[in-house]
Amino acid sequence: MTHLLDTSAFLIYYFGEPGSARLTTLLGRQDTSVALCAVSATEFWARLKAEGFEDSFASEWTTYRKLFELSAVNEQVALKATELREAATQRISTVDSLIAGCAALHNAVLLHRDPHFQSIPENLLKQEFIG
Repeated sequence: MTHLLDTSAFLIYYFGEPGSARLTTLLGRQDTSVALCAVSATEFWARLKAEGFEDSFASEWTTYRKLFELSAVNEQVALKATELREAATQRISTVDSLIAGCAALHNAVLLHRDPHFQSIPENLLKQEFIG
């Protein structure tokens, strides 16, 4: 994988929000491989529930999931997430640190719209702010 979407970037793409054109371009390039961390499924469900679309989660996830590689969370990811949380100068949630850990472990660029990721030193995490 060359890029990994934080759930915030996936939601930009899903809802067609500002920044979605950048993600559409990446998905269409032959020299890129875009992934999602498995924990994004839970955050996607929570967002759909908050918007009143909880019943559509299973079909939407099945459809959109096919566009991306899926990165699993394992012990290596958890340890990398811990390292990133320790190095960050702002609080980063466990879920976000696991997503960042997936990206860092695979040397992929994390695409996001959450400013707190920018508190992780750039030598530990390649990232691009979308939004």
